[in-house]
Amino acid sequence: MEVDVVIVGGGIAGLWTLDHLRRQGYRAVLVENRALGHGQTVSSQGIIHGGLKYSLKGVLTASADEIREMPVLWRDCLSGVAEPNLSKTAIRSHSCYLWQTRALASQAGMLGAQLNLRVKPKEIPEAQRPEILRQTPGHVYRLDEQVLSPASLLECFRSRLAGYLMKVDEADGISLEQEKSGQINSVVLRENGRELTVHCRAVVLSAGAGNALLSKESGREHAMQLRPLHMTLARGPLPMFQGHCIDGAKTRLTVTSDYLRDGRTVWQLGGNLAEQGTKQQADELIRHAAAELQETLPAIDLDEVEFATYRIDRAEKQVRLGLRPDSPQILRHGNALTCWPTKLAFAPRCAERISAMLKKELRIEAGDDEWKPDELADWNMPAVAAAPWETVETWYTADGTPIPSELRRAS
Repeated sequence: MEVDVVIVGGGIAGLWTLDHLRRQGYRAVLVENRALGHGQTVSSQGIIHGGLKYSLKGVLTASADEIREMPVLWRDCLSGVAEPNLSKTAIRSHSCYLWQTRALASQAGMLGAQLNLRVKPKEIPEAQRPEILRQTPGHVYRLDEQVLSPASLLECFRSRLAGYLMKVDEADGISLEQEKSGQINSVVLRENGRELTVHCRAVVLSAGAGNALLSKESGREHAMQLRPLHMTLARGPLPMFQGHCIDGAKTRLTVTSDYLRDGRTVWQLGGNLAEQGTKQQADELIRHAAAELQETLPAIDLDEVEFATYRIDRAEKQVRLGLRPDSPQILRHGNALTCWPTKLAFAPRCAERISAMLKKELRIEAGDDEWKPDELADWNMPAVAAAPWETVETWYTADGTPIPSELRRAS
């Protein structure tokens, strides 16, 4: 089979890039050796950030300047008025709440969030606060950053891109074949005993942490860093709620919510809690998370709430001192482009830049937008990865005590 581009890795960056290239007329396919969104994408909180958390120091940082256009772009796609049409994606909420701790620094941080952002926080009257925030001291704001379901987003792309997605064996499903010049001329794919050679003009590596091994196989091992998170889950009689607790220049706690199959609510707890939690064991982090919830959301009742944790690494291009990159990172070696989107919200920008590099640096022009690879008609498509609360094995009470499986309620 002959194509223009093979994309390796079915997270949000790879899927958005495939969709973007297909709409431009490129003959492009995507291969995945696990499930779509496995790792970072499906484990994310689904917030389409617009720069708030990067402006809390009172200045417009490079990160905030880069990301501030993203909520509007995503909103148009999620409402179906722009391509890709993502209107089938489940939206958890069209906005987030922001609230403050008692610290005076919180007010200064919130003022910083007003600087030069396209999506600005708007203070809401006390009578209009949700019940969960009624006992919260200080100001409460609404921020029009949408929160979507990552699993639903992945399903939407899977439906849009059916026929261009290929599942391969996890252990040895992909081999990059090179010419003497170092250019990659084909990708050999294996799945359940069969093999297919795909001749290509370029390869895009968008496999997150898997980029380390793939970039080495492509002829250049790019320096990569992993910034870990230890996320907390809470499930039970909780309200649907999305928001950030701001403490000075940091997001002390980020809460996002979704529904379980039994109708209960599950919360994902991120922010500084998850960053500091990398040094803690699950039971220790759960005790700390419960205490943070009681302090930042005094109205909450945790008596019937069950907790769990999961760890996830954010894979990024290596940056001096291990700091977070300000923008999507794309490195080229020959005709291989290795990309890290940095944030879920940056996926459209990542796709645009890859497309520009294909045209300007690799001189690959788009062709027939009606192309359909008949060779893939009977090739298996990857499934969508399970949400993190569907795969954790141990749930705990708020004091960090494991709950025997027979006493847990199934999700």
